Amino acid sequence: MKRLWTVAAAAAILAVNLCLNGPLFMRGDLPFRGSIEAGYASTARFISGHPNPWGWDPLQYCGIAARFLYVPALPYLTAVEARLLPRVPVDYLFRLTVSLATCLGPVTLFLFALYFTRSRRWSFAAALAYSLLSPSYGLFPAVEKDRGIVQLPWRIQVLAKYGEGPHDTALTLMPLVLVAIWLAATRRGYPRILAAALLLALTSLVNWLGALALAIACLLFLLAGAGEREFRIAPVCLAGGLGYLLACFWLTPTFIRTTVFNWPTDALAYQFGATQKWLMAALIASVLLLRLLFRVTRAPFYLCFVTLAAFTFGWIATFFYLGGYDTIPESRRYAIEFELFLALALAEAIRLGARHANSTARMCALGGGAVLLLAGTPQLLAYGNQGWSQWKPAPREDSIEYHLARWMAEHPPEGRVFASGGLRFRINSWFDLAQVGGGFETGLLNRIPWELANRVRTAQAADTILMLKAMDTQYVVIHGPHSREYYRDFVRPERISSTLPAVYHEEDDTIYALPPHPLAFLVSQTELPGPAPGTNSQALESYVAAMEDRVRPALRAVWRDNNTLAIDGAVDNGRLIAVGMNADPGWRAAQDGREIPIGADTLGFVVLHAASSAAAHIEMRYRVGAEPRIMAAVSALAWMGAIAGLCLWRKRSVSATTN
Repeated sequence: MKRLWTVAAAAAILAVNLCLNGPLFMRGDLPFRGSIEAGYASTARFISGHPNPWGWDPLQYCGIAARFLYVPALPYLTAVEARLLPRVPVDYLFRLTVSLATCLGPVTLFLFALYFTRSRRWSFAAALAYSLLSPSYGLFPAVEKDRGIVQLPWRIQVLAKYGEGPHDTALTLMPLVLVAIWLAATRRGYPRILAAALLLALTSLVNWLGALALAIACLLFLLAGAGEREFRIAPVCLAGGLGYLLACFWLTPTFIRTTVFNWPTDALAYQFGATQKWLMAALIASVLLLRLLFRVTRAPFYLCFVTLAAFTFGWIATFFYLGGYDTIPESRRYAIEFELFLALALAEAIRLGARHANSTARMCALGGGAVLLLAGTPQLLAYGNQGWSQWKPAPREDSIEYHLARWMAEHPPEGRVFASGGLRFRINSWFDLAQVGGGFETGLLNRIPWELANRVRTAQAADTILMLKAMDTQYVVIHGPHSREYYRDFVRPERISSTLPAVYHEEDDTIYALPPHPLAFLVSQTELPGPAPGTNSQALESYVAAMEDRVRPALRAVWRDNNTLAIDGAVDNGRLIAVGMNADPGWRAAQDGREIPIGADTLGFVVLHAASSAAAHIEMRYRVGAEPRIMAAVSALAWMGAIAGLCLWRKRSVSATTN
């Protein structure tokens, strides 16, 4: 009967979240135009057509290895859904997946609280409060200012308005991971260690930011558990190590290193300076003092942990929103972790206070709860009564971004599209158009084209057109000040409008065209880009001049598939072949069946050392190097060992029971 009531309570919590957030599950584009959700959908769409994780994506960032697009769990899950439901748009399938995961967040919070408190009523109350209320609106004026057209809990707001679906999904998994870690730490048995390892691996493969939040929570979990009876740290460490081995097929050392070094730059130029060091030191000292206080007062483990977690994530979010200081990169994004643990900590504090032997303590606890509920009543009423009309999705065909992308797909460029703002996230979720930009920069091994594009967009380039040509740009999309596109972040668009012809115009949005340039062309050694091309446009003059030279023999470059580029034409003696695409250790080139040297110029683009020929045929093929294959083999062995260990454990358990 108790299990039935638990299932009913969980179903009721889910039903409340589904009913209040119905627009998330409707087809079309939500009215929040600043969302990056389509960037994840673009990855899923590419994977659905090219599922090889060791392949090459020629559509984004002047070419990028598929394994560096994003962590794989959600894109591959969406790609599978797209294969099963081919008539359903990939971007809609992705939103369905992350929206359902987000609505399940209060359910996993309920199960987490129920496991540790054994109180269905209080766990249900905590889950309802978490479902309906967001303390961030009251605590942080910037969050209230960012509320937008409807009242939504902040975890729903960041999903709908900014596209934080992967982060929300990782947050939903966190309570389950923590319960699994507790079971591994307090109860013997290999299956519990394996369950914790699987959930740790899954979270790491869902979202890297959520994985960092989980790592912080796990450290606090170990700190709170230290000294608890029967709490053992060794099984948790084993689960963490096994979890990495299970996920290392994707989380290779190069992937981790690239993400770690790119993240501060992409996180609004975060630097671990003196301020950050003091903030981090003060946070660690405060957490240790708080843990000491709980130890002295013999507070229960659960209250200690959720309070430490609420304090830590609250510190990170508060110093950003009230002082503008980033303790860690992108501190603002950890407000949803703060709200999760704050709901648990407050509910547990009120529950324990309500059970206290002292009547004054009981009155204070219940009175405090009533005050908190009263303070949240305006949010509750606004959220519960606003309905769906204000944030219902509109058909994607009505959006200006879709109109622009569709025109370019109907007039496919030989070169690339330079799109900024939200359009760069959306293009590849609909069409196969090669672009200078893309979705997410954290996986870029070569950041020079990104730096060039950023300088062009922000009007820092000395010669905008020269840099655009160097990146093989054919279409440049400019959103005017009255565009429906959200960002409109191309500074001084007259640099383009006064120089290039407009080929398409709608409302306050225009597509400008450069003459098409070949992807592969002949250059001499002295014509290759000079030093520091990202900041010195003169370093590109000879390179672009060679690209535009119609006297020298022309080369024809054709993609056979996403991993194979064929180049045909005459090659002059002493000349190299420049290919306007990112170099990567996985590329190999063969001329008429014989391998030829391949290198990179200062742009980070491919340079082929071909032999002179009146009719050369060169094929470039992408094949990953040793590291991904070695790590995949290690991961496969870990999976086989994990399964074998489970079978062996069951066999021994049956044998012990029989004897």
